[in-house]
Amino acid sequence: MKRFFSIIVLLLVLSVTSCQVRVVSPQKPMQKNSLELYQKYTFQTNDAKTVKMQVLRQDDDKIYGKTKTGEEVVLNRTDVREAKRVDWLSTIAIGVAAVAAVIFVPI
Repeated sequence: MKRFFSIIVLLLVLSVTSCQVRVVSPQKPMQKNSLELYQKYTFQTNDAKTVKMQVLRQDDDKIYGKTKTGEEVVLNRTDVREAKRVDWLSTIAIGVAAVAAVIFVPI
């Protein structure tokens, strides 16, 4: 039973980390409507720093947000190399499929 539980947890963790949608990348530059307000994003800056935050507002030059710990963050739009958002629908579908495969496929 321990092995079964650990396999399910591993599959769920992998599905959550793999279902991120890239909304900004070097091939897909940032536009005015690239980011949705009050959504959580993972930003990678040009100096390889990673920031996970909820976008609260944005203007022509900066993106304002708040991290999980409550810290307010301001990023320059020109410093953002990549922005990813979790696609919850795909995550749930992959998680359900993984659990179903473990349950219904004999070992």
